[in-house]
Amino acid sequence: MATPHNVSEPDKCPVCLDVYRTPKFLPCFHTFCAECISGVAMRSNRRTFPCPSCREPTTLPRGGAAALQTNFYVNRTSNPAPQQPSSVQQRTGTFCTNHDEKLLEFFCVQCQQPICLNCKLTEHERHTTVDLRKAVDSKNRELIPEKNRLQRAVVDMAERVEKTKAEQQAVRNKKATVLKNIEDRYAILVEAAENYKDKAVDSLNSVSTGIESAVAKVLKKQEGNLQALLKIQQQLNKATNNKTGTEIFTVAKELTSGRASAQSVQRMTSQEVSVISRPVLHFKTTGDVMLQKARDYFGTVSKVDMEATPSEMEIARQFQCGYASDLEIFSLCHENQDSPRLWVSYERRRFAGQVPVEQFNERGDYKTDGATYVGKTSLKAHSRGLIPLCQRADGVDTFSKSLTAPYYKLENNLSGTAKVSRLTISRGYPPRQITDTEFSINVGPHRAFDVDETGQFFVVVEEPATHETWRKVKLYQRPGGYPVNTYTPPTEMFQPSDVCFYTLNGKQVLLVTDELNDCIHVVRVQPGSLSKIPFLTPGCPSLVQPTAMAVDVYARLWLACRGGTILCMEPLANRSRSPSLYSK
Repeated sequence: MATPHNVSEPDKCPVCLDVYRTPKFLPCFHTFCAECISGVAMRSNRRTFPCPSCREPTTLPRGGAAALQTNFYVNRTSNPAPQQPSSVQQRTGTFCTNHDEKLLEFFCVQCQQPICLNCKLTEHERHTTVDLRKAVDSKNRELIPEKNRLQRAVVDMAERVEKTKAEQQAVRNKKATVLKNIEDRYAILVEAAENYKDKAVDSLNSVSTGIESAVAKVLKKQEGNLQALLKIQQQLNKATNNKTGTEIFTVAKELTSGRASAQSVQRMTSQEVSVISRPVLHFKTTGDVMLQKARDYFGTVSKVDMEATPSEMEIARQFQCGYASDLEIFSLCHENQDSPRLWVSYERRRFAGQVPVEQFNERGDYKTDGATYVGKTSLKAHSRGLIPLCQRADGVDTFSKSLTAPYYKLENNLSGTAKVSRLTISRGYPPRQITDTEFSINVGPHRAFDVDETGQFFVVVEEPATHETWRKVKLYQRPGGYPVNTYTPPTEMFQPSDVCFYTLNGKQVLLVTDELNDCIHVVRVQPGSLSKIPFLTPGCPSLVQPTAMAVDVYARLWLACRGGTILCMEPLANRSRSPSLYSK
């Protein structure tokens, strides 16, 4: 059978399967229509998307697909000059299987198959037939919507595969992070055990040395008395054996009124250790209790389920600060200047005395040119920009975070009633803090609080009482001084560490960092209620035990995690308004 001749077709875009329209190169050297690339990027909802051909990660320039390099070669070859087909080309096609060397020229409508002229005149004589080329063209036009639908399904499924692969990798990354957390805790526990062991051994040596010293003094005196008695005994034996010697009179005097007299000997023999002392080990807990505490410190690994909602934030910057892997960042604020910087304060129990407040720039470089502060840091708006407020270690007042709301301070005392003050900053320099209004709410010791942009809703993270395990997030509504609602999380175990009112997609929500479940709850605040809506950036591998957060003037969310990791999260819809961190 003869081999059919194939006429080459113009190059086509792998996405739309049509002739290229404005062909553009990707960095992997695959070519697509500019419009098709824009569509793929929009469906991915990220600046970085996989190449539809090789799945290589590709970053779209800020100018969009139009900023990609044009494939001028495809531009020339995809639109060749029209040519008139030759008579041979017109007759070129597929040959009939029933009649050798007969071209398939017709299409039988009843039988739905291509046929040659002999077939038309014989088996298909009374059937309706049409020109094969017209039938092929008609069928191609009919299949265009199906072809486009299938192509969209292929692209969609490929994107889903990539997302699932990314989720698989995220689980592996999170596993590695949790493993490091466990190993860090083991190292800390071993270091602490070695330290406590050394202290216990030092204490044993000190106590034993004191006891042995007291016993040694008694022993030395007893040994001296024994030698004195032995000497007198020797003199007595010698004198009694010498019948003519006069030593007997000297010895007799020692026995009656000297060191060997009955009274003196009684004093000597009565000198002994009157109190029996022994070093013993005192401890407050039994071995079982201590092992339970060690188990509690190591923790147990559980599965936390979060809705797979589309991410509205992306990590724009990440860096490391802090002293140790278990170090807790207690508060965080961002100061917007010509050279923006972050102020970080640490949890007090890790330090003896005052708690340092450190400064970092947005790249994570440690700044040493600022003043030295100690205590807790917060943020304050005033006429000259934004300044941090730092307090000494013994002052643990908390401050509101929302930049659009009035600025408030909450006194963190132990009486059960805390005073709320509305603050302003004077226009002079250096700026001074001025108290405008004051009122009280009934709340115990607390870790963090924030006020919504109306100044009507206060949310407080209250520290637990002695019989409780977890902190509580409580809602207050002015003018009342008692909580109107307590947030009920979707997980049984919940350890909130910070709260912050935040504008997300044009709506104000409350963000709650959950230190125990490595996530951020997005909460809807309504009169008298706090209700959860989907998590923020669910499953983010870098988000491990978040402890503090702050918002800057560009609506970027700065997050601090236990161990000193700082994350900058930026809304996907906010890139054009905030300064770029990608090029720094």
